[in-house]
Amino acid sequence: MPYEVPLSAHSTVHFNPRDLVRELVAYGEMDAAKQLLLLDHEAIAAIGVLAFEHYCDPARPILHKAICLGIVEYLEGRARPLKRKRRIYPKEGA
Repeated sequence: MPYEVPLSAHSTVHFNPRDLVRELVAYGEMDAAKQLLLLDHEAIAAIGVLAFEHYCDPARPILHKAICLGIVEYLEGRARPLKRKRRIYPKEGA
């Protein structure tokens, strides 16, 4: 169930989806990383609103994590923690 951007939404996070693929993989979100580049501009805008909401959370995640949380929430239709709490980047050539 895609997230719809409320008409009153004024605060958003702007990001380049290609920059977040590596971050999603590092958080263990392989499926989301594959789906992200297939989304249209409206979906990316909706994720930006969700990411801003996550970024304003009292836990105050780093910006990349807030965006990853927004991506997963948009794709799955509900918020949940990322598969990994900390990023683990794949080794080069692996």
